[in-house]
Amino acid sequence: MKKISAVSVSLALLFNATAFAADGKLPAPIEALEKQGFEIKGEFKAPGDLQGYAMQYQGQGTTVYLTPDKQHAIMGNLVDAAGKNLSDAEVEKFVYAPMAKEMWQSLEKHRWIAAGDAKASRIVYVFADPYCPYCTQFWEQAQPWLKSGKVQLRVLLVGMLRPDSGQKAAAILMSKDPAKTLADYENSKGKLALQKPEKIDPVIGEALKDNLTLMDDLGGNATPSIYYLNAEGRLQQHQGMPDAETLNTILGDK
Repeated sequence: MKKISAVSVSLALLFNATAFAADGKLPAPIEALEKQGFEIKGEFKAPGDLQGYAMQYQGQGTTVYLTPDKQHAIMGNLVDAAGKNLSDAEVEKFVYAPMAKEMWQSLEKHRWIAAGDAKASRIVYVFADPYCPYCTQFWEQAQPWLKSGKVQLRVLLVGMLRPDSGQKAAAILMSKDPAKTLADYENSKGKLALQKPEKIDPVIGEALKDNLTLMDDLGGNATPSIYYLNAEGRLQQHQGMPDAETLNTILGDK
């Protein structure tokens, strides 16, 4: 299962401040990393009289440790005498936890169709194309959880598999009752005839475009692309039809 998770950065790079001009408030090695595209997400005190920085680069988190002389910085994981990784907690706190919260809020703000109890304790988002048979399969297998009232499925329709995928998605969203239309369509295994609009409502068209952009931003490249929070509140991702074990992980106890 593909997850948005902490990456063990196995870099043993040593940055020498003499190669950079220290013309800012930050120590020269840290400033140099910022110029390379690294973004500081948090600072912390580390063992060994080291100043630690949690940094993000291209969506991934790492730690950087400034030596006491402030002339060098070491990038990678810090371990103690027992071999315990001391960096993971800092990356989680300063990089991945805020990132997960931001991504979850983005999902909440986009246009989705809900299936299941609005008061359900577990929410699962799924990007789905009307022509995707695996989306229909996921819909079918999720029904026991939806009927139990413990899970609410939020479907973000996208148009990506066929030239008229967007028209079909728009037909569902532009119907009088999108939730019922979606349910009827999925329950028919995609055989329900949809009145594809000759002209897509601009608001709906923009919503479909935004959904596809968000899916891409979250790293989704196949449907269904499924997103949920684990017990620690960490955003998790799965692409494609999950197997039985993964389905239980995504949807929880029935």
